[in-house]
Amino acid sequence: MKKEEKCALIFGSVHKTLEAEQCLAAGSWPFLLIPVPPKISQGCGLAIQIDPINQSAVGLFLNEHGILIEKTVVME
Repeated sequence: MKKEEKCALIFGSVHKTLEAEQCLAAGSWPFLLIPVPPKISQGCGLAIQIDPINQSAVGLFLNEHGILIEKTVVME
């Protein structure tokens, strides 16, 4: 059985990650605050995990609020 894929959103700082978390809490997408996956050497140590189906909408929402995602990584 294949595991369900998730996306990790990587930001440039802990501050930006927590700002994104606060912003997403006001939205309607499920998300989790997670440690940056070990295979990624970029970022601040924290990431936000979302479903890949929501990636475009979440990216646009955060961009509209002045929060830029540095990198998106699909995880299994």
